Amino acid sequence: MPKTEPSPRPAPQKAALPSEKAQSKKGQSQKVQGEKMRGAGIREVAKQAGVSIATVSRALSDEGVVSPQTRQRVVEWAAALDYKPSPLGRNLVRGRSDLIGLIVPNVAFPLYGEMIRAIGDVLGRHGMSILLASSHDDEAAERGAAQHLLKHALDGGIVINSRLGPLLPLQRHSGWVHVAPEVSGLPHRVELDNEAGGALAAHELLASQRRRLAYVGAEGRESAERERGFARVVAGAGLTYRRFGGDYSEVSGLRAGEALLDGAVGGGSGWTSSAEGVPGDMFPDGIFAAGDLMAAGVLRSLHRRGLRVPQQVAVIGFDDAVIASLLYPRLTSIRQPAYPMGVAAANLALRLLEGQSSGPLTFLPELVRRESTGPPE
Repeated sequence: MPKTEPSPRPAPQKAALPSEKAQSKKGQSQKVQGEKMRGAGIREVAKQAGVSIATVSRALSDEGVVSPQTRQRVVEWAAALDYKPSPLGRNLVRGRSDLIGLIVPNVAFPLYGEMIRAIGDVLGRHGMSILLASSHDDEAAERGAAQHLLKHALDGGIVINSRLGPLLPLQRHSGWVHVAPEVSGLPHRVELDNEAGGALAAHELLASQRRRLAYVGAEGRESAERERGFARVVAGAGLTYRRFGGDYSEVSGLRAGEALLDGAVGGGSGWTSSAEGVPGDMFPDGIFAAGDLMAAGVLRSLHRRGLRVPQQVAVIGFDDAVIASLLYPRLTSIRQPAYPMGVAAANLALRLLEGQSSGPLTFLPELVRRESTGPPE
């Protein structure tokens, strides 16, 4: 029997683009992208584009090696089928959640609000989001907040004013970025030179010709550092000062002011000077509060007693929160650059996620002079 030649196998056809398929339909109106199939999945895109699911993923995420022609074909078919990649599926493949945990002591405090906004702005530009929790200035609550956040497979974390420091539960990718921690010596931290801020406050009161000075502080590292800088400058001028302990609230500032005016403060028995004696029963003529809210309380106590600010008593706060410019008189304050510090913390968290690191970042405070300081009458 004569041998019959086998039929030649047809050459493999390259998958057509959606626009090419639409143009091949004669007798019908041209459709640039063809009919859309709402809700199509990645398998359908891969089938129509003639590639694997993995290639579709690489082409649409701009990751991995994909030829320009293949990438164009995948992108056109994804658009024609109205395919939208699932963020959850993409992150599972990448081993990422695009979430940064953020723990703050009090979300209502204006300074922290500025930091939160800055962190959100930076992370948003990188396609990442914040998962927020509050520690309520409590160690147990801070630990609980960290444990709760870590259940969400965070890519990183930022904690403001941490009381736990190295005892904070660890993350899978990197350590926590600490902003103004209450614990010293931590890695990955962004902080303020609080001692320099206290020194600025003392210099301003001395320049305002004040000699009977007082400090309204609070518990914790930040207040202690601010007082240390204040005390150094005051001692250098041959003066002493009275002190009162508060808790950064306006109420504690009000109580401090009343106590200072009554002379019922255990932190000193009057004002003394190496150059001249000052009667201990006189009210202070210069008060530095470690926070603006406490300074607001001090101002209230002075107004209640009929004392004029700054003619009789000069007052300085710390942080330069929004309230500082709303008080009467407007409050001179030591500005803490909250937004830049938040930006630095977010960038540090991103660097840690990429396996990079950096040393501590320290910001300098700035004196913002308003009407609550100045020379006496």
